[in-house]
Amino acid sequence: MRFVLFKGQSQYGSLRLHIDQIAVALGGLGHEAEIVDLATPDAWTRLAESLEAQADCYLGVGGVGSEVQPDGISIFDSIGAAYVAIHVDHPVHMLQRVTLPIKRGAFFFLDRTHVQFVEAWPQSRGIGKLGFLPPGANELPEQPDTSDEAFARRDIPLLFTGTYRGEPQTPWRDEPESPARTILEDVARRMAADATLPVVKALRAALAQAFKAELTPELFNDFAPLLQAPQAYAETVHRDAVLRTLGEAGAPLHVYGLGWEPLIERYPSFRYGGVGSFEETLTLLRRAKLVLNINNGFVEGGHERVFTAMAGGAAVISDESRYYVEAFRETELATYYWKALKGLPRKIEALLADDRKLAAQARAGAARVAADHTWQTRVKTIVEAVSALP
Repeated sequence: MRFVLFKGQSQYGSLRLHIDQIAVALGGLGHEAEIVDLATPDAWTRLAESLEAQADCYLGVGGVGSEVQPDGISIFDSIGAAYVAIHVDHPVHMLQRVTLPIKRGAFFFLDRTHVQFVEAWPQSRGIGKLGFLPPGANELPEQPDTSDEAFARRDIPLLFTGTYRGEPQTPWRDEPESPARTILEDVARRMAADATLPVVKALRAALAQAFKAELTPELFNDFAPLLQAPQAYAETVHRDAVLRTLGEAGAPLHVYGLGWEPLIERYPSFRYGGVGSFEETLTLLRRAKLVLNINNGFVEGGHERVFTAMAGGAAVISDESRYYVEAFRETELATYYWKALKGLPRKIEALLADDRKLAAQARAGAARVAADHTWQTRVKTIVEAVSALP
């Protein structure tokens, strides 16, 4: 099968690296993979050439390239090709791309509740297939040394990579009082209080309490464009709370990414290494003993950071997700719970106090990822889905 992979913009380069590693995985399975970089000056020329040559399937992370809709009809439907979208963020943040009608489209989401969100929206009816697919682990070519001796030499005790988003924002409070504003306030409150509560369930509960109303397709259609604000608010509340809890406890956190100045100034135990890139992160993971993951509201899914960190030979501690319970044993992944957040610093301290035990967790996690969570494993699912499209 011949694939064309669209490579788009990416803040830290992670999505671009996904495409590179998907191409390698496809090649390893005997498929042909061509990459079209849509961030280059000749992007439209390359895109037109790829469409004229007509592949069996086109693929974009985050739905990149899916917007080509001359005369309101998907170009992929017009040429009889399949299109695969691998979405790596909550659909509420990219509403247009997750509902583009592509008959031979297969849209994958890294969280089961994200699939449920799109299924509940009437505008998604024209998509061929919706499915659950966490990202695979991005890896360096050389396998990490996971021996106790090599693990003891790692010089970053605790690592977090990503953006610090600052104080949570509440833009709906700037709007005039209305039933919709009341519902959004309640949705945000519920999600901030419970990091395992997906936005659709929060919306159903808020409607039932305020108006004794059910979430009909018509109501969901009205509310969907408004839900980005409470979703972003809850994500920011949770990330901010975790980081402040660790900062106040003096946790030895090494951070890379944007927006960290306020916390670096406030917490002396935080060490800032710069903005960094995802490719740099792959090297940092070889130096880290323990990697912190904050799920961004992925309550029934998996974040790329978990799989990639484990593939790099680091141990991982993450907030809970129902998917992690299925995918990992307790000896492979350490977890913390939102309602017991005050205990997180002590749990991290205990993990870092026993190098041999933590190295054993890292080895077990690396073995699990190698068996079940590589891009080659994910690509097999993608190929099967494409083959099954009508």
